[in-house]
Amino acid sequence: MRLFLTGIGVVLLLAGCGGVKNFGSSLKYDIMAEYYLEQQTYTQGASSFRRILDEDPGNAKAHYYYGRMVLAEKQYGEALSHLQQAALGRPESGDCLFWLGVAYGKNNNPAKERASYIRVLQLDPNHVGALVYLGHNLLKAGEHEKSLARYQQALDLNPHHAQALYNRAFILRKLGRSPEERIAWLLYLDSYPAGKFANLAADRLNTLENYSYRNHNLGGRVVTLTDVGFVPFKDELLDYTRESLDIVGTILSEMRQGTLQIEVYQKNDNKLAKKRALALRSYLCKKFPQLGAARRIEVSWFDVPESRVVLKKRLTIDESVRFVVTGADEKRYIKAEKNKKT
Repeated sequence: MRLFLTGIGVVLLLAGCGGVKNFGSSLKYDIMAEYYLEQQTYTQGASSFRRILDEDPGNAKAHYYYGRMVLAEKQYGEALSHLQQAALGRPESGDCLFWLGVAYGKNNNPAKERASYIRVLQLDPNHVGALVYLGHNLLKAGEHEKSLARYQQALDLNPHHAQALYNRAFILRKLGRSPEERIAWLLYLDSYPAGKFANLAADRLNTLENYSYRNHNLGGRVVTLTDVGFVPFKDELLDYTRESLDIVGTILSEMRQGTLQIEVYQKNDNKLAKKRALALRSYLCKKFPQLGAARRIEVSWFDVPESRVVLKKRLTIDESVRFVVTGADEKRYIKAEKNKKT
């Protein structure tokens, strides 16, 4: 990777000096654009391709990449103008027509947006981006069955496409196809178990009375975790549960203050609920001894079902585990999380 980036740097340097004559303009532009897009330095990329267009106003590929850069900068009108010129010069380029469609969408022209994606698929029926964005276009228009079909086509080609996975489940919910919706949310969460869309997916899954994934409030942060599983009739943890517990312990360890409350619900069996609660605390204290030493883990157990409201629906769960962090400095933790991302 280091050598590759160094190579890109050399290409960019030579391009800036106008020294790449025998390298091949098309390849040079591709490498330049890939670098700017990967680094998300769109303003710098736009400036580079703007200089190329100043010298060669009819360069279709420069129009294409300049359009991509300003589109990323949310200059939608400017992007559309240049992507239109690129499409005129490269009418058989599926990627060019795809991004032209995206620009039409950003400029509130859904009819031309759709026509662009359809043209892409005539050229390349397996263009995943066009399938997904045509699905978006149809979804916005309320054409749910057609949208669903396009997302499914995309998933047949790329089973882990995040937007297609999520929107497939969303449409199935709209259509009232609960058995399929349940599976669709599970498939999304299996691939993308973290983030705000995972939070929404888990809630929607729970309203279908499936608790394979649950949301937990850990000191100002909603975390989606797989369910906590035990060997039937025992307090022995199932292996897959350890990953969720490790996530909980790690998050709590990163907080300067706050106490983890573990609540175990076991309908009509207080003894088993207590054993399981103690087993969870024992695991976390062994894995994160500093938490145990500071007495930052408390447990409680109940011989009644857990009752909670999710998306305005009252849920009753006979056997469950709930994690909550109390007494945390939520503002400080959220700020620390934001600093990590930047």
